[in-house]
Amino acid sequence: MEVELSVNWRGFPANPTSMVACAAVFILGIQAFEIMAIAAVGNNLITYVFDDMHFPLSKAANIVTNFVGTIFILPLLGGFISDSYLGSFWTMLIFGFVEITGFILLSVQAQLPQLRPPKCNMASKKDSCIEAQGFKANIFFVALYLVALGSGCIKPNMISHGADQFMKEDAKQSKKLSTYFNSAYFSFCIGEFIALTILVWVQTQSGMGIGFGVSAVAMAMGLLCLISGMIFYRNKPPQGSIFTPIARVLMAAISKRKQICPSNIETLCGSQVNGTNQLAVTGFDPSPTTKNTVLTERFRFLNKACIRVQDGTKESTWRLCTVAEVEQVKIILSIIPIFASTIVFNTILAQLQTFSVQQGRVMNTHLTSSFDIPPASSKPSPI
Repeated sequence: MEVELSVNWRGFPANPTSMVACAAVFILGIQAFEIMAIAAVGNNLITYVFDDMHFPLSKAANIVTNFVGTIFILPLLGGFISDSYLGSFWTMLIFGFVEITGFILLSVQAQLPQLRPPKCNMASKKDSCIEAQGFKANIFFVALYLVALGSGCIKPNMISHGADQFMKEDAKQSKKLSTYFNSAYFSFCIGEFIALTILVWVQTQSGMGIGFGVSAVAMAMGLLCLISGMIFYRNKPPQGSIFTPIARVLMAAISKRKQICPSNIETLCGSQVNGTNQLAVTGFDPSPTTKNTVLTERFRFLNKACIRVQDGTKESTWRLCTVAEVEQVKIILSIIPIFASTIVFNTILAQLQTFSVQQGRVMNTHLTSSFDIPPASSKPSPI
């Protein structure tokens, strides 16, 4: 049985049975601390943008949603860099420091009056508040999008790096993999819950400068967890971008769109790949499960990418693809509707980070005469 290639921190082949649980725990640590840091900032950012930077409410809400949207779109970049060049560990380490830099810049700006507009009450019609512009606005946006860049590029690698610690060929470790995914989601929820209760309370009571600093400390602790587990990790070397094989399959299918696809799929599978479907190039995982792949009926137009021209000429990989490549592209296309179904949900969820927080500020949030719930802490209820 083939074993996936993994290396240790020194670059030597990794022991497939060594300290899997320890490695997973350290990765769960950075996941909990990272979401703790980013959730505390993202969910209370509207308060800072409106009160301290003096952006109008509609513009402030747009700034927050653009920030959150950037975080969720940048995992494509983080995954590309990890798969093609750096690997999961180094991608998380480098962009973790990028994220910390953003938190520190936000904290410095929130602490120094020289980097913010003059204080005034945005809720008062009598005050004429000056919106942040020029150098002050530039500092804010640079810091904000350093945080977005770091967080966005880290997110896709935390789960995948944890999954890489488990050998899918080993029955025992394969069963533990589902336990790891459950634990990863639990650590995510715990980190966000702490962020929206304790860290948001610190921001409200001590100011956003201290709050941003606490987020920087939380992210630093996450990176400490990541580095502490370095000697235990099984690191999967970069195998090339997944986008290139997808583009090849689509290009090959389009270039052969006028070809007639054989009705007997099994015949096509056997004749075009000489009895094996192992990947010829990097980009997809050449695991043993891809070796005897049979073309399926779904997205049948993509099957034409496997048709060999009968005149005997040698075709490039942009005109002739393996069956395994075609089937894995079909899998990716199949999950697009699942991805699309989350768009409406996240559109609604964005209201909790903007207008709902502002609404909470005009409500009576006092539990006792000396303790009140921060408006941004209203979000833990759906968590």
